[in-house]
Amino acid sequence: MPFANRKIFCLFVSKSMKIRERHIFKSKTAPQPGSLLLADPHLTEDFFQRAAILLVAHDAHESFGLVLNHPTELALSDLFDHIELDLPIYNGGPVAPEQLFYLHCFANIKGATRVTEHLYFGGEWQEVLTNAVVLKKPENHLRLFAGYAGWGAEQLSEELQDFAWICTTDFEDQSILKVDPAVLWKKSMLEQGPKLAMFAHFPLNASDN
Repeated sequence: MPFANRKIFCLFVSKSMKIRERHIFKSKTAPQPGSLLLADPHLTEDFFQRAAILLVAHDAHESFGLVLNHPTELALSDLFDHIELDLPIYNGGPVAPEQLFYLHCFANIKGATRVTEHLYFGGEWQEVLTNAVVLKKPENHLRLFAGYAGWGAEQLSEELQDFAWICTTDFEDQSILKVDPAVLWKKSMLEQGPKLAMFAHFPLNASDN
């Protein structure tokens, strides 16, 4: 990196860290089912780097969420030969990666849990498939995940106190499955207002400048 760019980057990092110390990088709401967790841009762990996680469940004992923006190279057709839907499988988190989970926009599914106004978790699998196969773009209505993100009692609250996440309900749940996963974290961060917008532009690596 040229010296001038490196100097600018260092100043940017320094300013960013000072802003975090002044608690600008803080959540708008307490965690609850249906809220979105946006990772601190300094978080480099593979599972959670620039992650946007939808909290499906949260109580005093545990939290359960799905990483919305980390697609894998696998597709549903790779797992089930008899299913023609060529939907990508997302890395939902580090817990139970051998299990398949799903979010969808279908309000009429038996056994599904309503997470937000327009998003549902789980339910009768065959009913989900029946709803999806007739759509031109089923990927905008159904998302599949291998594994999930989980927290024990008070663990998520502690991470929020350490500014590892922004917890927010300021996002468009009706269209979130339609957003390109490569830009979902940045788009969601920009939607949180001007104080958090600078974090959306923070480079993933120093050499990106």
